[in-house]
Amino acid sequence: MFGYVTLNPNGATDEEKRRYRQYYCGLCKALEHGYGRTATKALSYDMTFLYMLLADLYNQEGVEEREHCVVHPVKGRSFIASPVSSYCAAMQLLLSWHVAEDKAKDDGSAKAERFMAALRDDVDKVVAAWPRQSGAVREALAAIAGCEARDEKDVDIPSGHFASLLGEVFCPYDDIWRRDLLQIGQGLGRFVYILDAWDDLDKDRRKGAYNPFSGRVKDDGFKKEVREELEISASLAAEALERLPLDRNLSILRNCVYSGIWTRFEGIRKK
Repeated sequence: MFGYVTLNPNGATDEEKRRYRQYYCGLCKALEHGYGRTATKALSYDMTFLYMLLADLYNQEGVEEREHCVVHPVKGRSFIASPVSSYCAAMQLLLSWHVAEDKAKDDGSAKAERFMAALRDDVDKVVAAWPRQSGAVREALAAIAGCEARDEKDVDIPSGHFASLLGEVFCPYDDIWRRDLLQIGQGLGRFVYILDAWDDLDKDRRKGAYNPFSGRVKDDGFKKEVREELEISASLAAEALERLPLDRNLSILRNCVYSGIWTRFEGIRKK
């Protein structure tokens, strides 16, 4: 359920693409420096968006650095190191650990179990450091599990739980920016859940797995309804984004919210 909130390269300048990569690599470095190389497997575009958003909002531009890594061992990559990257890395680790936990339970994934075992102590530290966010994640995922158990068909219910989860994750502090950050996270959270459910529909039907859209694929206007639900969610995120006093990364953040999140939708629609 990660990777939907991303940059649309077709609508970005070369400088914007370079800057986006620097934040992506910066988040990767924050995961590695904070929790070890295994944690870099948790890296996602969604938390890169959050990193860019919070760095701009809290004026934590950081500095450009360059390091070699496993992926780029020869030339290395430049990246942006900022204090807020540690928070985004913590949230990335927390969310990815719960995703791995879900895979281990559902599929018996040995890979997921190894990931969990390697990072269990670090996740415990994240939970202790960020109790509000970790509690919201735990409660929302438990509520979604309840939806799966009773085969809930109203997508607004599980997507609402995921919206609450991501909303809290988007709010590092209880300050004047909380309302707008919460709304951005909630809008994107609902968008991600709905799009992920639509993306996985065929696979879930074959496996007999839970999907709130099961049984509706042949409904007249089904795709149109999904599009409308996504538009409502995206508009909530965009509305709050425009209220924030952003500057350096605003054009890239707008690209992600107005265009990037729709690239996967277009790919699914053409299937």
